Amino acid sequence: MIRTIISVAIALALLFGVCFFEAVYVTDTFALFDATLRALYDKTEAGKATYEDGTAVQTFWEEKKKTLQIWLPHAAIQEVDYQLYEAVGFIYVHDFQSALPKLDVVLGMCENIPHSYTFSIENIF
Repeated sequence: MIRTIISVAIALALLFGVCFFEAVYVTDTFALFDATLRALYDKTEAGKATYEDGTAVQTFWEEKKKTLQIWLPHAAIQEVDYQLYEAVGFIYVHDFQSALPKLDVVLGMCENIPHSYTFSIENIF
């Protein structure tokens, strides 16, 4: 009986540890990605963004999404991909006014996606 209780306690501790790590990792990764996107947004708003700036953000995202795919559903990551690539395409043709709404969408996702997967009452019920 004691071994069963200890086994259950260890399993729960491991489960909560992994959940805590996942929440912190996803939040920190999206906070860093948000800062990178804000720099691109500011340059785009000023009309000074270049295609290289956009591809640098894409490269950063490509590296981060390899690990995020472990924790997040593919649909959330795919939507960020779609909006980001479209924004960089607009930057490539110097259509900054069309790129800004796409970057706004990605910035909104950077804020909402981590909150959707954290341990909170609204996500449980």
